Amino acid sequence: MANSCVMCAQTSNRQVQSFLMPGACIRRAGAAFRPCDERESNMSGSAGTMDVYLTGLRNQHAVETQAIGTVKNELGRMEAYPDLHAQMQQEMQRSTTQAARLDDLLAGHGTKASLAKEAVAGTVATVAGFAHMTAGDEVLKNVLAAIGFKAYEISSYKVLIVLAKTVGAAQDITVLEQSMKEEQEMGDWLGSHLPDFVHAYLKQRAA
Repeated sequence: MANSCVMCAQTSNRQVQSFLMPGACIRRAGAAFRPCDERESNMSGSAGTMDVYLTGLRNQHAVETQAIGTVKNELGRMEAYPDLHAQMQQEMQRSTTQAARLDDLLAGHGTKASLAKEAVAGTVATVAGFAHMTAGDEVLKNVLAAIGFKAYEISSYKVLIVLAKTVGAAQDITVLEQSMKEEQEMGDWLGSHLPDFVHAYLKQRAA
């Protein structure tokens, strides 16, 4: 999960661009950046805003898919931390449920997740899970990465909720709020148990 956090930070930058200007490219013009996609001029319209919202839903679906693969790869290294191991098993199930919710929301708007994006996210998650297998403090790094990842996901769901309200997708809001609440609860749990993980790591290191 530590490596996936770096990848997610890069994904975050791309996702912000997608929220603001889906399909747009940025061109340097003097000292300022300006969009060169002609559709940007229509972003104030309802169709443009809906496009932004659906892009956000697809991006979050890819994020959940990535999280599932990353947690699956990291579980074996968490067996020495029973509480963390159990929570991350539940986290994998939550991400699966959240991805299914996003599938339903997309279907409700007559579209679906990007299969190409899902394939890339899944492959990166698999590679990320094996990049630092020999690091003795990998579990602590993973916990720190997970805390940062939860903050990203909470913010992402907040953006989606604002967009859902803006496009009048009132039926989506409760679903998005439920997923955001789950991310907040997991982030809080990780943060509150961080001292325990540190002590457990030091005990194992001294053994």
